[in-house]
Amino acid sequence: MNKLQNEYQKKFSDKQFVNENVLCGISKNVKLHNELNNVRSSAAACLNVFGYLNQNPKDIIPFFQSIGLQIDEILDFPKNVDVGGEIYDDIGPFVFEWIGPRQSVINERGGSRGQNRTSIDAFLLVKINGKITQLLIEWKFTETYNSETFLHKFGGKKGIERLRRYSDVLASIRQDGFPFDFKDEFNIGLYDFNYEPFYQLLRMTLLAKMTTPLQLNNIKIEDYRIVHLTHSQNEELNTLSETHLKYSPGLKSFIGKSLHSTWNSILNEDEKKKHIFGFWNNSLRCLSENEEKKYLLERYE
Repeated sequence: MNKLQNEYQKKFSDKQFVNENVLCGISKNVKLHNELNNVRSSAAACLNVFGYLNQNPKDIIPFFQSIGLQIDEILDFPKNVDVGGEIYDDIGPFVFEWIGPRQSVINERGGSRGQNRTSIDAFLLVKINGKITQLLIEWKFTETYNSETFLHKFGGKKGIERLRRYSDVLASIRQDGFPFDFKDEFNIGLYDFNYEPFYQLLRMTLLAKMTTPLQLNNIKIEDYRIVHLTHSQNEELNTLSETHLKYSPGLKSFIGKSLHSTWNSILNEDEKKKHIFGFWNNSLRCLSENEEKKYLLERYE
């Protein structure tokens, strides 16, 4: 049974969310996804699981432990914190559509939380190995990326601007903290991140690096983790095809490999420790026993 298909998901059309409080606590500054009420919506799935965890924080550590991320403690997100001019008045451990400071630290112009800006699906403050650590989480459900728009992010006129924007950030950390296993000449390069999921991971990584350390009221962020979660049944996303790497010549040898293992191969040894990958639907069984868990398992597992 493929739970990504519309035929299966439409049975939940009369109950899109696990409970009526899932959207509570999200700032009015957030632009929620236009497809939020679509039964196959990734944003709705993310809010269902993490909205549930906002209400049941004791389940957060077991959830992430199941994907191999060991967390010592969950920290409360500070109330009405000013992050470089951006006021976060969200309630709950999870913050949705995180952008960091109001003025982009990765050279993006304009935009806002959830709109025309690198916006992190879910953000969480934790302690790992004694360090206050920000988790930047990307969530995938039914998404596939096969059109030219998603395969050639550095092509065309817009691609020129994207290359300039992010290469300038990478150049600024070339000697200290460069995250990728690039050689001085040839080999894999920035242009190979043409495929949308890699383009997203690039931006997440840069945002994390450029906002660590970061002061949030009396909390000082000292470290970060990038967490990329997909659904185990989304084989078209989880495995790289020849089409996906059409404009990524340095990655041709990874055709047929997994998206997650390929990205891990691109990172340097220090950065590998900061990137966590998993199938979120396989983590639902660790939740506390209740009717909401039954709903989440029936719908997504």
